[in-house]
Amino acid sequence: MHLTACEPASMSGAVVMDPSAGDASYLQSCGTGNSAASLEDVTVESAANESSEEESAYEREEETSTHTTHTQANAVRPNSLAVTAAATASASTGLWTTHGDGEVKLRMSESGPGAEPALTVHQMFHASVERFGSYTALGWKEADQWKTMNYREYYHSCRNAAKSFLKLSGSWRHGVAIPGFNSAVCGFAVGIYTTNSAEACQYVAENCQANILVVENHKQLQKILQIQDQLPHLKAIIQYKDELKEKRPNLYTWAEFMALGKDEADEELDAIVSSQKPNQCCTLIYTSGTTGQPKGVMLSHDNLTWTAFATGRNVRLADADKSQEVVVSYLPLSHIAAQMIDIWLTIKIGGATYFAQPDALKVSCEREREIL
Repeated sequence: MHLTACEPASMSGAVVMDPSAGDASYLQSCGTGNSAASLEDVTVESAANESSEEESAYEREEETSTHTTHTQANAVRPNSLAVTAAATASASTGLWTTHGDGEVKLRMSESGPGAEPALTVHQMFHASVERFGSYTALGWKEADQWKTMNYREYYHSCRNAAKSFLKLSGSWRHGVAIPGFNSAVCGFAVGIYTTNSAEACQYVAENCQANILVVENHKQLQKILQIQDQLPHLKAIIQYKDELKEKRPNLYTWAEFMALGKDEADEELDAIVSSQKPNQCCTLIYTSGTTGQPKGVMLSHDNLTWTAFATGRNVRLADADKSQEVVVSYLPLSHIAAQMIDIWLTIKIGGATYFAQPDALKVSCEREREIL
């Protein structure tokens, strides 16, 4: 699912930008500031490709080794990228946009982390598959048995799911909303908290123009069935856990859904992947809605891939071919901090993510040892 875009064609009130520019309020709204990149009290100061004015001794050491030069970086990511006509009538790329298919200006530094070439999520993911293909990527419990998937299987599963989404939706600039507990099958797209009411689910799904909803179980399905008539873009519902208790048109189990894309040709998906740019929207993160309706924040590919790179570097995490890092995923993936650590950072370094059970915090110490 990491191969599908999750943004609508136009999203008023949503912002995707280079958080290295602009004021602090934009940095916080993008969700890729300190909270997204913090781990064990080590903080990445920004979520964009820009180094600090004073480099640490570690960074100066890095410069003496083989490093991407400013010229090389610009070959991958120019300082100013063209804007699509649909995004804005302006001839120059701005630091922010409210259009789901818009682009933002990314600023490069001559050295340090800010000189790191910009990547799309697919480029980062594919590079990790090439390096760590046989390493465990995901782990989950099914019928009291722990199962795992390596990076090569993970990648092919994502491509299969992406083709299934394309077949169901007929387009790729729509949201795929997922109300459910963290799971290996659903990855992430537009997250909806499992505690959300039917009305809250309806608001988020309509706001992001979701045409596919992926629900965890029958309980979450009932919420969606209550409001499906109020979702004009909705084409299909997929339940990824437990058997269906009722049959409805356009309601699928996870196995039925994955079968849809199994024999589909790769050309359409490959064309979409090739068209993606690091400075375009990759995902939507919705605010909690405590002061009003939740607001969709558009995060670019670069927001995610650069923060994954910078966090791994600053925290000094090892790549899998040296010593594989293991993460237990419990916090909701609809929150950017959990998503950054559990999904993007682990992909970048070839780590393994194990999904905890929903009752993980309510069980005995013996069960906790098994989970960990």
